Amino acid sequence: MQAKSNFGTGGWLRAALAGAALAAAALAASAGGSAAAGIKPPNCAAGASTCFKEVRIVNNTDGTIFPIIQASRQLTEALGGCAVGDIWLQRALNNTKECFRVNSDYYVYINPKTGVKKGETVSVLLPWWTKLDKSRRPKADLYVDWWRAGRIYFFDDQIALNDSYKVNASRKGEPIDYATGSPQIKCNSALKNNVCKAADLAVVRVVDSLPGSAINNKSPFQLNEWTFASVDSVGDGGQLVNLNLNYNVSNVDQLYLPVAMEPIKPGFDVGYMGSTMNLKDWRARLVKFTGANAAQTATTKWPIYNNPIDPKTKKKRYPNAGIRVPSALIAMNFYMEPTYIDANVKQPEIIPLPRPYNRAKLPSGISNLMQNWVSCTTKPYKNCPLKDWYVPIKTSFDRSYAAYLKNCWDAKKSPPYMKPGADKLPKLETYLRFVQGWVPFRVDQVAGKACTPANVPDLPLTEQPPNKLGYTTVNYMKLQYDWAQLGARGARIFNPYTQLMHGKVADGFIDTSSYAFSIDDHESFQTHPGSGLIFAVGGSNGLPNKKKVPPAVPTYYKWYTAGITPAEPTGAVGWKSYGICKDEADTDFPTPKGQTIGLNPGTTPSPCTITFRDTKNRKYQVKILKFSATGTMPYQIWPQFQSTGQKPFDPRIVACPNPKDDWCKYTNETALRVNSQDPDKAPQFTLSTRAPKP
Repeated sequence: MQAKSNFGTGGWLRAALAGAALAAAALAASAGGSAAAGIKPPNCAAGASTCFKEVRIVNNTDGTIFPIIQASRQLTEALGGCAVGDIWLQRALNNTKECFRVNSDYYVYINPKTGVKKGETVSVLLPWWTKLDKSRRPKADLYVDWWRAGRIYFFDDQIALNDSYKVNASRKGEPIDYATGSPQIKCNSALKNNVCKAADLAVVRVVDSLPGSAINNKSPFQLNEWTFASVDSVGDGGQLVNLNLNYNVSNVDQLYLPVAMEPIKPGFDVGYMGSTMNLKDWRARLVKFTGANAAQTATTKWPIYNNPIDPKTKKKRYPNAGIRVPSALIAMNFYMEPTYIDANVKQPEIIPLPRPYNRAKLPSGISNLMQNWVSCTTKPYKNCPLKDWYVPIKTSFDRSYAAYLKNCWDAKKSPPYMKPGADKLPKLETYLRFVQGWVPFRVDQVAGKACTPANVPDLPLTEQPPNKLGYTTVNYMKLQYDWAQLGARGARIFNPYTQLMHGKVADGFIDTSSYAFSIDDHESFQTHPGSGLIFAVGGSNGLPNKKKVPPAVPTYYKWYTAGITPAEPTGAVGWKSYGICKDEADTDFPTPKGQTIGLNPGTTPSPCTITFRDTKNRKYQVKILKFSATGTMPYQIWPQFQSTGQKPFDPRIVACPNPKDDWCKYTNETALRVNSQDPDKAPQFTLSTRAPKP
């Protein structure tokens, strides 16, 4: 994206939309636990096989696709007192005396001239790092980190690819030069039918000052992200914990191509994330959702990205590109401050853009989203039965903006879209951009100075008590799924884009297991040992495991929910599946170890039977008779109770559907309300069961 201002669609948002990759890095850092001992890095200089991860791409569409791999700039805190550097490279190179900052992004164009045709597979081996020879190109970095916050872009229109490729392949571009002995990106010669062409593998440095060098937002593409190692944070010691594949599928910015992502590991026991829907059906559903016309030059229900008509050729700028749909975050970001293609104010990046601007003329999904927010956060809360879910969110964001006004706003220099109105809040488009992005009103480099967490604190966290609005995040995630969990319909839905992504295929949606918004805990971040990742575009061919990864187990929040934990198996028999308030266990556990299931007292019906099945397909059940969500938070979900050997649970709360069941009767209950003497200690309302039978 080309920077337009300090905020908007420039560098700040680009970093924000790398959220899934950066989140993957952060989660990878904690995946091994801060107490874990470090491991030795692979000897990349000696060509160790463990220094390389495979990136395999299978094209199941009817056309040609063009992949680009990106290594991201690394300018975060590192060991040795480095305020800016790359802790991943420090561990990879076993050197904490150097900071190893990476100032630029780097692209690998895979077959940019011929692409990957229908039915073909392309595979490259990606080293953890490469060392560059700077003698010819002194502005290049000494090292490039390919594993931390890695990204891959998929294009299906060569003209869109050429927006950056022709710039970077020109005389002004910056191809890299490997240092002697450096590991190099290479075609995977071990994979049969690999169409990777070594002579057509272009690796370049992105030059910020060169227009078009970076992939521009006008170019239609699909993005995925990964991190190929687990390194603890500086505060936790910065240990290299493992060489896991850490990844998710993120659509927090847009929907364009259906992509499924699967780890390469022995047995292929982990399924795919994303979608294996064919491209024709995928695009038909996006067209129906948006209300786009056949030419995709207008839309009535949801905005789309503009693929403008070239005034000279009278054809679309990107003739092979299909419909591209922005998320609620990106739509609000655009309407907050419209951006244009090639700075031509007649060609907005997203359409429609009413002229003059008029909220009433926006697509119905966007105008309903905006009006619904106003109705649910403004007295008398007309037509909003869910207002109690909205109001705490409004309170949190009002406080955040007040902190911004006090500590960061400059009437002469700050962006105009951040300007306060008569209600001491910004315009609604700006406000909802932050809400849908779930970020505080903290705009970097406002009026020439950094707006820091000390100026505008982070939004509340779920581990915080009610008096610090910790339940705000719980409410937000519930509202994102209000159509499935709170009974919202039509114009009353908080975010229709989330329903498009996670709604059932039978109901006309796409049911993709990927992030619809920045803190989407409905879909799991994945971390597994393995030698690489497979990306299948537009279908399941090429995926050894054609089963979708199960969704994340509903999260247990100590302050706000009850929880039931099936004991971790100790033998060969594990947990297979579970069902909440159902007689059947119809949802798979992500792992045979099971996991604590969070039960929100405000939305879980009672009585509620929890059903489990083990890997031998045997059925287990325990019934929860009631929940309470009355009074003030934290709720007294169940009466005070502490299990004993003689009385493991309160019969007013727990019952065994089969009284003779010698598994259920050993369920242990703990119900401890917050202690007035220690108000910062979270309450506990939990059930724990036995492990599955041997």
